[in-house]
Amino acid sequence: MERIVIEFGDFLKDKRLAKGYSQAHVAKLLNITQQRYSLYELGKREPGLDFIIDVAQVLDFKPGEFFDDYRR
Repeated sequence: MERIVIEFGDFLKDKRLAKGYSQAHVAKLLNITQQRYSLYELGKREPGLDFIIDVAQVLDFKPGEFFDDYRR
């Protein structure tokens, strides 16, 4: 996978842990399986725009936040 996908997964994990959520809890809120959510955090599944918007709402960040920081 591309480096950006792996780094986005790390970003998701940091946001999730900051909220005190388990992967299973986030997955339930997103209406996906824990296994599928795990693939995003591991950088083994490339997120689409719909997923980014949905997970941003669940984990309370702006959808473009990662990309703004990534460009720096």
